[in-house]
Amino acid sequence: MDTVLSYLPSGEQGLMPYYLFLVGIVSVGNSLQNLATLHYTRRIYNGLFVPSHQKGNDDSIHKLIVASTTGKDTEKAQDQVTPLAARLFGTWTMLAGFVRMYAAHDIGNRALYQLALLTHVVAAVHFISELTVYKTLRLTGPQLFPLIAGTGGSIWMALQYSHYVSA
Repeated sequence: MDTVLSYLPSGEQGLMPYYLFLVGIVSVGNSLQNLATLHYTRRIYNGLFVPSHQKGNDDSIHKLIVASTTGKDTEKAQDQVTPLAARLFGTWTMLAGFVRMYAAHDIGNRALYQLALLTHVVAAVHFISELTVYKTLRLTGPQLFPLIAGTGGSIWMALQYSHYVSA
């Protein structure tokens, strides 16, 4: 048991190190599943899209549009989750997880704390933009955890900055 406990960060200053360690472990686990299967990624990014009828080049970020739920384009609709997208997301998520775990073990380190905070801000902006701008997320069960962790973690870390990082 002592061996297992030796991996945990110190909680003498508060709960933030435990939170960062937990979301770091979850991030690494999530990244491994992204490398193994598209199933869970498709549960988060579940919007269906069809090719846009507007003229433009193939490199446009607007080449796909949200499929109507009742129109005749629904049978041609597909998601945007590809093996490449899953690997990219998995790589980013693994990096974010490692940063969070390192910050959990050295919570007073200004640079590590700021990097861990930025991983939460980037995640929050990503998930909020996918929900509101790109429409690849619907606010249901599987989407709640990353949205709450990114947004809540950003707010909590910003509010607790001066408690954990010395001036």
